[in-house]
Amino acid sequence: MITLIHGDNIEASRKELNRLKVASVGQEIRSIDGRNLDDGMLMQAVESSSLFSGGTLVVIEHLFGKIGKQTKRVATYASILTKANDMDIILWEDKELGASIVKQLVGATNRLFAIPAKIFTVLDGIRPGNAMILLPLYRSLIIEDAPELVYAMLIKRIRFLIQLKDRQIPGGISPWQIGRLTTQSKSFTMEQLTDFYKRLHDIEVILRTGNAPFTLLQYTELLLINL
Repeated sequence: MITLIHGDNIEASRKELNRLKVASVGQEIRSIDGRNLDDGMLMQAVESSSLFSGGTLVVIEHLFGKIGKQTKRVATYASILTKANDMDIILWEDKELGASIVKQLVGATNRLFAIPAKIFTVLDGIRPGNAMILLPLYRSLIIEDAPELVYAMLIKRIRFLIQLKDRQIPGGISPWQIGRLTTQSKSFTMEQLTDFYKRLHDIEVILRTGNAPFTLLQYTELLLINL
């Protein structure tokens, strides 16, 4: 049986991966970095027998992420995996795989963990003087999603805004995103952005010490209030 876990909500997908590992009591767990595999190594990983009576769980990370456009290689890997009928296989990817890849994993359980659109509504609303609108959105968001995810996305967004303010193009974002984020960056001075980023970093350091007087949720609210 193949289980595909993918999507840009890495925290949630990792949590699900760890849950499945814990639930695989009595199985031998093989954890493999898919970026270092070739056809022969993949075949060996999913065909070799286990010394454990409970069977084998093969966990392969990053197998398809780097080869999404290599259609022949994708087809070969998918064929190898789907033919391993007596093996439990978990595929984990840190981004959403395209429909063409998912379709080739015949019979696989597809678990997509996408970042909720509400998070981007909050991120897009970050600008000085917008706390009255941002706070209700943020409080509504964290009812369903972890504050840690929102915080990580907030750090990433401010980093992008700093780069664009400095006339640098961040990697991994599309042209339409560049235009939208460039417009957002104009709501800030460079000093405001770097100060905000420093406060984000300081909060992370304080929380790691275990002596923080507030929770991450409370710290984030204070940041938004003081924008």
